[in-house]
Amino acid sequence: MKEKTKRKIVGNWLYSIYRRMRYVRYLNKLKKEKRQQKKLDDIEEARSFQLNIIEKKRTDIKDDKQKRKQLKYDLKQEKKEIKRKIIEKNREDQLLERRKNEAERKEQLELKAEMKRSMRSQRREEKRLEIKKLRNERNDLKLEQEEIKKRLKEKITSDKEEKIDQRKRKIDLKIAYKRKKRRLRPYLVRRRFREIFRGIFSINRFTFKRWLFWIRDVRRNPADRINFVKILINSTFLFVLSYLTLYILGQAITILVASTFEFDTILFYFKIFYNIDSKEWSGDSVKILYSIKPFIGLILGTISLIIYSSLQNSSSIFKLYFLWNFVNGMVMFFGSILLGTLLNQGFGWVIAYLYYKDTGKMIFSIISIFALVVAGVSISRSFLISGNAYFNSITSNNKKVVALSQVLFPSILGTVILAFLKIPKEYYFTTTEEVIYEILKLSSVLIIIISSILSFTSFTDIFFDEEPRKPKIGWLFLLITAVIFVTYFLLFREGVPFNVSVE
Repeated sequence: MKEKTKRKIVGNWLYSIYRRMRYVRYLNKLKKEKRQQKKLDDIEEARSFQLNIIEKKRTDIKDDKQKRKQLKYDLKQEKKEIKRKIIEKNREDQLLERRKNEAERKEQLELKAEMKRSMRSQRREEKRLEIKKLRNERNDLKLEQEEIKKRLKEKITSDKEEKIDQRKRKIDLKIAYKRKKRRLRPYLVRRRFREIFRGIFSINRFTFKRWLFWIRDVRRNPADRINFVKILINSTFLFVLSYLTLYILGQAITILVASTFEFDTILFYFKIFYNIDSKEWSGDSVKILYSIKPFIGLILGTISLIIYSSLQNSSSIFKLYFLWNFVNGMVMFFGSILLGTLLNQGFGWVIAYLYYKDTGKMIFSIISIFALVVAGVSISRSFLISGNAYFNSITSNNKKVVALSQVLFPSILGTVILAFLKIPKEYYFTTTEEVIYEILKLSSVLIIIISSILSFTSFTDIFFDEEPRKPKIGWLFLLITAVIFVTYFLLFREGVPFNVSVE
């Protein structure tokens, strides 16, 4: 860095102090070099002097031994004196150097003290200026904050008024919407059922031909055929998995409740055999034990429908599991009521112990059929929305794919697969009437499925998003379903007893 730039940065007064300190350092350096050179000259003179004396004495020693001794002694004395003189000179030099160093240190300390004083004065001035700036800034901030507070208060009051107006508008809109809904609800219900009945009465040989032509086109196109099979496999195994979870949970809870009545039970894959006499049955035990599974299906089905409503916008395959849970739960409850009243099996024993006559049973069967139809109609849109796992939109082109591969065929194939769980190895622990009752109860799922498929035509096209989707087989769900099915079948094939009382 140049001296002019240093002078501009530091200032004339600090730069003069800086130049003076540099000059003092330079003088100290010259003094140290002169002292060192002086010491070296003294040492060289002493050495040359000693060498001359030694040479003279060597010549004298050759002549006389005494002289040599005397010379040696004299040399030793001279050496001592020389050493003493050198030591004295060194001491004097050290004293002088110390005094000079002390004087220099004092000068440096004075300079440092002056520098510190000047720096302190500058800092004080800078602090004073900063304090003034901070005070001014604080005053400005206070004024700004007061203005902002005023604006916020005005805005809050205006927002409150707007919110009150919006709430009033929302309340008015809700009231108007409820009124419209009340007016239109009978019309919409009638319209939905009209379309269902139109769909039923419009079935003829031409509709079957259209479906057959469409199936032929799908079979000829390899890409559509592969996608159709993938969707069918995923939906079928999720249908079976949902029924197995409800069925196994119902079996487990029934056995636990039977233990409270001190009933010995044997659990088979097709039923629970109560190893007791007919006299031990009571009205309470029949009502509770034969109504556990239907009510578990009803409760878990409604919970699953709530879960599905929160997951229906996602593009995962597993959300269909909760929709099948609702379907199987409604079949467990209303299907048991329908076929139990008709065949006097299962839940029919509960109705029999409630002492309803034939008219009451007929009313129960009609209500159960109506409930199954209503359940199918209510979830028809949910079945269409479940297609967002495979398609970007549901239009008239792919509604048939959803209806067949996602809904109808999986329910039929799943019912056939689950029917094997109802066929016993031997008929010693069951009867043919019970087997027919269980298979027909499973088949009552077609009431829900057909009613939901018939109401597909009443919905307009549904669009989701533009993310590319490609149907894939859910191997994880397939493996879990197969493992649960096979292990449950093999474990309880011979029957597992649950004894409560020990004789």
